[in-house]
Amino acid sequence: MSTPESPSTAPAFDPRAARQIHDWAHTSRLLVCRVDPTGKYVFAGANDHTIQRWEIATGTQTPLSGHENWVRTLDLSPDGATLYSGGYDGRWIAWEAAAATPKPLRIVPAHAGWLRGLAVSSDGKRIATCGNDKLVKVWSTEDGQLIREMAGHPNMVYCVQFCPASNELVSGDIVANIYHWRADDGGLIRRLESPEIVSIIGDVAPFGGIINLVFSPDGQKLTATGLYKVSNAPAGGRRAMALSFDWKTGEKGGKQESVKKEVDGTMWRAIYHPSGPLIGILEKEIGFWNAGEEDAFHMVTTPSDIFDCDLHPNQLDLFTAHHDGHVRGTRLAAS
Repeated sequence: MSTPESPSTAPAFDPRAARQIHDWAHTSRLLVCRVDPTGKYVFAGANDHTIQRWEIATGTQTPLSGHENWVRTLDLSPDGATLYSGGYDGRWIAWEAAAATPKPLRIVPAHAGWLRGLAVSSDGKRIATCGNDKLVKVWSTEDGQLIREMAGHPNMVYCVQFCPASNELVSGDIVANIYHWRADDGGLIRRLESPEIVSIIGDVAPFGGIINLVFSPDGQKLTATGLYKVSNAPAGGRRAMALSFDWKTGEKGGKQESVKKEVDGTMWRAIYHPSGPLIGILEKEIGFWNAGEEDAFHMVTTPSDIFDCDLHPNQLDLFTAHHDGHVRGTRLAAS
């Protein structure tokens, strides 16, 4: 099992020294990955309807079966004991994360159509979900019962996150609205708009939107990821981008993309390293940005398109889920 090293011996975070340390293959495209909070496992959702679990220390692979469509979103309880998955079958499932042969603990029909986003609250007592039915829902992790439902998005909702140390929520949709919801009654607090991050194809169909949302480590910034500058949606012709907001004021801040090296694609997800830099995935590239800088200070090329990423608790190992069915681990340090 990988564990954080003591401050005196731990290597320093250094993306410029990045090197691949793990490479595990599945037989189907991988759409999402998460590392459990204990650092023992990495989980990946696949379009063959399964979740694959790899033990990081040994590479041992274990399948989890229960969904009836692509598995698009994953999260874990704060203690790492329970895995939650959401799929295009509209259901969320709870699993015993470390069981020798994990079986569904609870299966909940949650949304009409695809369930696209799922998040666990910081206290582990709630999960939030969203989907193609334009709804955001909050559920009890204790009994799987619906706590509340929030309507208001004008189109399909791609992602949902709990606000830092709070049961308030943010959710993002395909037409680039970010909604901020109250915890006590689910009322709408405010709406943040980012028309730069959506395109309208043929004056009818929205393309892009808020693919993912992430808060900075200090909770002062909310960053949305997606794409813009669309010139040919079916064949490519788009630029990946992250767009940040001051969380207190709602004012739009700077954007982050690869300016010096133009990358055609989508930023499917970005996460913040605890030391401050933003880590984003752009097709086959992993980009690293310092705060307030539009261009990446470093980029790492991988063998296949990346759909998701997550950082190990040691804060040095980045795991990525790939189009070619591989989960790859990249050490972001010199040793």
